[in-house]
Amino acid sequence: MKKLVLLSAAAAVGLVTACTSPFKSEVKTYRHPASTDELITGSRKVLADIGNPQVFNARTCAGFVNKVTDYLYYLPADHFLPKNATEVEQLKSVGPEVIDTIFQIRVALHDKLQEFESRNELSKECILEMREGFQYARFSEEYLLDWLYTNKVFTFKKTPIMVNSKPDTWTNPKFSGFELKSGDVLLIRGKSYVSAMIARISDEEGNFSHLAVVGEDKAGKKYIVEALIQYGVIVTPLEKWRQAEDARVALYRQPDEALAKKAARFMYDHAKGALDRKKGIRYDFAMDDDDYSDLFCSEVIRMAYDKASGGQFIVPKYRSTVSKFKNTDYPRSLGVTKTSLFSPYDIEVDPRFDFVAEYRFMPLLRQVRMQDAVMQSVYGWMIDKDYTFHWAPQHSVKAYFAKMVRQFGVAKDTLPKYMPVDSIKTNVQFEAVATLLEKNIYEKEKEFYQKKGYLPSFQDMLAINEAYRVADCKKHQEYRKQPMTVDNKPLPDESKFHWFFYNKSKKCE
Repeated sequence: MKKLVLLSAAAAVGLVTACTSPFKSEVKTYRHPASTDELITGSRKVLADIGNPQVFNARTCAGFVNKVTDYLYYLPADHFLPKNATEVEQLKSVGPEVIDTIFQIRVALHDKLQEFESRNELSKECILEMREGFQYARFSEEYLLDWLYTNKVFTFKKTPIMVNSKPDTWTNPKFSGFELKSGDVLLIRGKSYVSAMIARISDEEGNFSHLAVVGEDKAGKKYIVEALIQYGVIVTPLEKWRQAEDARVALYRQPDEALAKKAARFMYDHAKGALDRKKGIRYDFAMDDDDYSDLFCSEVIRMAYDKASGGQFIVPKYRSTVSKFKNTDYPRSLGVTKTSLFSPYDIEVDPRFDFVAEYRFMPLLRQVRMQDAVMQSVYGWMIDKDYTFHWAPQHSVKAYFAKMVRQFGVAKDTLPKYMPVDSIKTNVQFEAVATLLEKNIYEKEKEFYQKKGYLPSFQDMLAINEAYRVADCKKHQEYRKQPMTVDNKPLPDESKFHWFFYNKSKKCE
């Protein structure tokens, strides 16, 4: 990983000021007080710079975005938070405009992605930095959005997905008044660790874990076609699906309406036909999108456009790679053996699709932010500290039991009967660690807020996770040093997860 995605309070509203200050080494000690004026003028300047070809072009793209994210990396977590009642009122006043401007920055970046591609000027370096820039901007919007909800600037009201009104949905001005169309691709972040841990095994990182496509039957009725781990490929009436609760959903559209409609018809017919024959299409745990016999979520979109175009339109344009776990068997334990993948968020940097809009479900945003911090920590420990999951009888028994009960039709909403036991065991172990870390963050959040006056940032949550890891490791070390009592009876191991998730050295630091 180039650097941790520090989705901190600084990044939350700091993105908008990044280009108002010089990008020099002194940013590491930047401590000047921020202001709401700085937020709005800074955001406008970033947007203007992106629109200025003398400042932002194919040649400067990677460096420009990298300087912005590096600048944010070094800012203190509370840099842009209001410090007094006057600043609170000011941020409440300009906050909605700041969010809108950051969203327009994302729209402008995507437009530039398409522009550079049309001139054959789009570099791998630019694509990589764009991915990171989209992450920073998105979480910037969401942290500020969360603050505005907390301070009663916005009031939550549950609406259907893609209702096309703020603050639930922000829309690209080019698509004002949009409605979902056949062939539209929906990039989704749900609340499941299972799908997220599989989707994030690639080297490139993103804010999403799932893809779905708008299908269409012969009568023109629209459906959502998607592959879910617990069911395989399913078909859901569009309006019923829009009542679901997903943390965020981004909408991407293929400009060729004829191709999009053909892809929608094909995928609906293919999926519905398999369901009608009582066979269905299994979930592809190998994530092998060269073989359409089984399908994972991204593969549904690839197959739809591949078949609709006679093999002339293959999605995505730019794939993710799988190398960061090269010293472990983790990907293989999930069933993944390929060195490149179609990760859901690859669609975000596919210049052949237009970025239309983005929807958010506020009650889930904080939860998925915690989950992302948990995943960042666990994956970081695996990559940087050589942590691995070790065979544990309890987890093996649980995995075999889970497979057995599913084989007989029990727990059908949890996992499929054909899911490999090794994959189940890895999922069980991962969720055991993740659940402990998430629970600890929730417990620390109230204490943190009372002490600091703001919610833990992404950076803060990573620090909370690290402190928990070190403390748990030391408990396991104490257990190993004194394995027996004076009565010659084993002492209990008070560690929560180091008895099955640890590095070979078993060092805590």
